[in-house]
Amino acid sequence: MNTNVVVSLDTRRKKKDGSYPIIMRLGHDGKTTSIPLGLSIDEKDWDDKQRKVKKTYTGVNSVTWLNNRIQKIKTEAMDIILKLHDDGILQTLPITSLKDRITQKDAKDSFIEFANQCINELIAANRIGTARSYKGIISILKDYRKGRDLLFKEITYDFLTKFEIHHKAKGNGVNGLAVYMRTIRSIYNKGIKSGMVEKELYPFDDYKIKTAPTEKRALDIEFLKKIIELDLTQDHLCFDTRNYFLASYMMYGMNFADMAYLEKTSIA
Repeated sequence: MNTNVVVSLDTRRKKKDGSYPIIMRLGHDGKTTSIPLGLSIDEKDWDDKQRKVKKTYTGVNSVTWLNNRIQKIKTEAMDIILKLHDDGILQTLPITSLKDRITQKDAKDSFIEFANQCINELIAANRIGTARSYKGIISILKDYRKGRDLLFKEITYDFLTKFEIHHKAKGNGVNGLAVYMRTIRSIYNKGIKSGMVEKELYPFDDYKIKTAPTEKRALDIEFLKKIIELDLTQDHLCFDTRNYFLASYMMYGMNFADMAYLEKTSIA
């Protein structure tokens, strides 16, 4: 595991009163960042070898209590890191997302903030298509909530049912709703695995995602042959369009948005 946490005095950032902030130095995947602990002391009161406040410090009633508090914060950070490692998530996280997990920045309760963290992780892992679908549902939920945040605990059977009614009232279909609900469920499941929300609150045991049969829209083979055999010069307006269509067809119907992100390394 290439991740560690060290408590230190940040002597690079001297405060106006001459003290320095105590921080946790987070190292992950060859990069470092700092997490302030909201405490600052004079340099003479810091034991750099023991990584703790010296007994000479007079800013609190009990230096032992202060050091125990600092140690507790570090232990909690390591507990989060070890759980992420055991769940196979740690190695996929950029250091900024790991820092957010440790500080629990807005994500402990906020479904939307947690989803945004997931989006950053997906982009870092080059899973652009999934990241785009996450962004899509977050945009829809923000619109539905009129810009208000959405907490994990608010995603209940009742919430999902009302969201379904809202979706259908706008003339949208069942299968479109199913895509949204599966995306919400996917993010929620990630939240459970990451310890952001309790399993007992899971709403999809009661709410069932519905789908409807879709009308087959397959092209007639003869019509497809005509498209393939079209004699188009490179300067023809339909030249690229035809080729994009055929490329999509040959790749089992890959949508254009995913095709746009293909690179040469994607071709085996």
